[in-house]
Amino acid sequence: MTRLIGALLVLSVPLAARATPPVVTIRARTAVTLDPVERQPDGVRVSGMVHERGSLEPVPYAPVTISLDDQTLSTISEMDGRFTLFFPTTGGRHHLQVTYRGDDKFDPADVAIPDFDVSKRPVRVEVRGPEKHSRQQGPLPLSVFAQNDSDPLSVEIDLHYGPADADELPKIATLRTDAHGAAEIALPAERLGPPGSKRVEVRFAGDDAFDGARGQTTLLLTSATTLDFELASRSIGFDGQLRGRGVLRDDQGQGIGGQAISLSVDGPSDPGNQAPATTRSVDDAVTAADGSFSLEAGASELGAGTYRVQAVFDSSVPQLDSRRSSPVQVVIAERRPVPVGYSLAAFGITAGALLAFVALRRRPWTRWVKTLRGETAAAAPTAADAPPHTGLALARPGLAATLRRPNDLGFSGVVADAVDGKPIAGARVEVSAPDGAPRVADTDEAGRFALEDLPAGLLRAEVSCRGYVREQFALSIPHRGELRDARVDLLPVRERIFALYRGAAEPLLPRPDLWGVWTPRQIVDHVRGVRRAGALGELTDYVEEKYFSARTPDEEEIPVALERVRAAQAEAEPAP
Repeated sequence: MTRLIGALLVLSVPLAARATPPVVTIRARTAVTLDPVERQPDGVRVSGMVHERGSLEPVPYAPVTISLDDQTLSTISEMDGRFTLFFPTTGGRHHLQVTYRGDDKFDPADVAIPDFDVSKRPVRVEVRGPEKHSRQQGPLPLSVFAQNDSDPLSVEIDLHYGPADADELPKIATLRTDAHGAAEIALPAERLGPPGSKRVEVRFAGDDAFDGARGQTTLLLTSATTLDFELASRSIGFDGQLRGRGVLRDDQGQGIGGQAISLSVDGPSDPGNQAPATTRSVDDAVTAADGSFSLEAGASELGAGTYRVQAVFDSSVPQLDSRRSSPVQVVIAERRPVPVGYSLAAFGITAGALLAFVALRRRPWTRWVKTLRGETAAAAPTAADAPPHTGLALARPGLAATLRRPNDLGFSGVVADAVDGKPIAGARVEVSAPDGAPRVADTDEAGRFALEDLPAGLLRAEVSCRGYVREQFALSIPHRGELRDARVDLLPVRERIFALYRGAAEPLLPRPDLWGVWTPRQIVDHVRGVRRAGALGELTDYVEEKYFSARTPDEEEIPVALERVRAAQAEAEPAP
């Protein structure tokens, strides 16, 4: 009865707030990786890649600013995240800075080479290792390589290791490559750290003949687990509680926090039959920072009989192994008669809980309080220059769902316009596995779609529609409900073109902050009045046609807009 009352009180709050379900927006950490600077007779060519820090996945169409000493140029990365720019310069030492300012989906990132010498030869360094390594396998084997344009090099290289998303990795060793440009090292298991995604970097500081260089790779470090669980008592009365405590540890004996543990019960068993009658999960808990947890269940909910009880850890992360504790037998006594007074009290408590439930749903006191205070609803402030959210927004599953192992194989939700929020009919949602045929669904008039019985694993999703910039993202199947009633926001191509136009037009405004204040028509008219001819004038005419015309531009117009923006930016750069 106590659990019933608690459930009624807890359920009242989410039911009242169900009209506006919250969403979770993912913002990825990023990094900029530079290739060896390419020396040319009249200057240098700087190239590299903008990517996610942990997975090394590219960030497409990323605005990048590159500074070489007092020269500053801007460009936009390609679909594969790569960029390149040429700088006219002479020999000697130079300072190089590359910056990505980020957006609503990716954090900003930058990288600097404070002192590189154009007269030195470039070097390429590389590190290789397994994609997945268990600490039980012992030391982690790594191979390091160094070479110039064509020949292997024997040089000293620093090895750095740590979490994949760390901003800076500590140095753990210094190696010297042999005459074949290779070196081997095995990192001891005790130095590998906790399980999870790891990043390995190799860095060559440079010498009198060769310039410095860096290389990196990522891997998944896994760990076996142990699960200890003890019951407070193995003989319980019918009105008592089945209680137990335990600890979840990794392969080095350290407690693992933040993991879901369930209480599994088999039975009741028939003494003459070896097989248990049923198996069910009766309680859930999340481990504390030291890996400890406690579980309990009402004996009356189980019923009288003999049961086999154990704690279960179904891992939801790839770096930890699932585990079950040793089973323990527990006996629940037969039920005794309940006094009539207890029943009457229970009915009274239930009636009070129902009244509280109705009050929490309607909340009449909020209107009275606002009337007494003289309050009126005020509109929430909005940022004039805030970019619209695009891509996947996950639904937030209930607390009970987050404690259970992933078991949902479906993907459903709505596709909407990122600017006005209206649903998009006829959008194409395609989900595919690396080794299977794609599954496709089209959105209905309300912008909704649904795909069921998807294969388990990491799947690739693509959402597209004519007149919108397609969105690509990964789906982890099965899930705990976060991919049910999800939302995918698509940015209109005309808005993407106007956002690219900003890189060339914003410097011509009287003040930079006017970009978020002036309307698109005011901006276009002002730029045309300032610069009528040349690449910027042609770009302005192009943007006016694509943005204000009744004809919907296709996604193929984005590369065209990119080239026109680059031409306008190059025109604005001072002559070397």
